[in-house]
Amino acid sequence: MVGLVALGLGVLGFILGCIPGIMFLGWLFLFAAFVTGIVGLFQKNKEKVTSIIAIVLSVIGSVISGIVLFFFALNTIANDPELQQSLQELESAVASPTATASAPVSSAAPAVTTPAPATSNAPSAEASQQTTSAAGDIPRDYTSALAEAHDYLEFSSFSYTGLYDQLTSEYGGQYSPEAAQYAMDNLSDVDWNAEALEAGEDYIEFSDFSYAGLYDQLTSEYGSQFTPEQAQYAVDNVNADWNQEALDAARSYLEISEMSDARLFDQLTSEYGSQFTPEQAQYAIDNL
Repeated sequence: MVGLVALGLGVLGFILGCIPGIMFLGWLFLFAAFVTGIVGLFQKNKEKVTSIIAIVLSVIGSVISGIVLFFFALNTIANDPELQQSLQELESAVASPTATASAPVSSAAPAVTTPAPATSNAPSAEASQQTTSAAGDIPRDYTSALAEAHDYLEFSSFSYTGLYDQLTSEYGGQYSPEAAQYAMDNLSDVDWNAEALEAGEDYIEFSDFSYAGLYDQLTSEYGSQFTPEQAQYAVDNVNADWNQEALDAARSYLEISEMSDARLFDQLTSEYGSQFTPEQAQYAIDNL
C-alpha cells in the first residue's frame, strides 16, 4: 500500500515537475514520493518493487525538472526584449566605464557649430519611425505565450484544449485569453493525433489501463481533453498488451485489499472500475 502511494506521488510529481508554472508543486510531490518510498522499503513482508520504482522515479523526475527549469529560464531571457536590453547596457557599462564619463564633455564642445538645425531634425524623424514600427509590433505577451506553448509541447503532451487551459490557468502561464488564443492560432506543425498517442503511452507506462479506460482518460475534461477522434487514434495505435494490463491491474487491486475472484472480476470489468473486457479480466484472474 505504501509503495503504491509512493508511486502515485512520484508519477504526479514527475508530470507536474515538467510544467514550469507549477513546477514547485511537482518538487513537493517528488520529495514526498522519495520519503514514502524509503518508508516502503523498510516494511516487512510487503512488495518492495513499487517503492523502489517510486524512489528511482522521484530522482529521475527531479533531474528532468531541473533541466526543464534551466531551458525555460533561457527561453524566457531570449524572448524578453527588455531584459536583453538591460543585459546589453550592463555589459557595455562594464566594458567601457570611461565612455559615459567623457560623454558630457564631448557634447558640450560642438554646441556652437552651425549645423544645429539639421541635427535637431534628425532625432524627431528617427523617433517617429521607431514609434510607427513599435505600433505595428505584436504585443510581447502574445509572443511569450507562443514561445511558452512550444516549451510545453516540447516537454510534455497536450491536447489543443489542454494547452489553452494551461496557458490561461492561474497555476500555469496566466496569459490573457487573447494572448493564449494567439499562441494556439500560430502553433506550427503540431500533430494532435501524435500528441494523443504520446499521452496514451505515458498513461500506459505509469499505470494500468484498459482500452476503454484509456479512451475515457484521454477525452475526459479532468484528463487530457483530446477530441474523440484523437483519442480513438491513440488507443488504436498505442503499444499495449491489454491482457497484461488487466493482470497488472488485478495485482494492484490485491495489494490494496484482498478480494475473491468474483469480486476482482467485477472490479476489473465494471464501468466504474477498470473497464476491461470479460476475457481480459478472466485472463488476469487465471494468471495471478
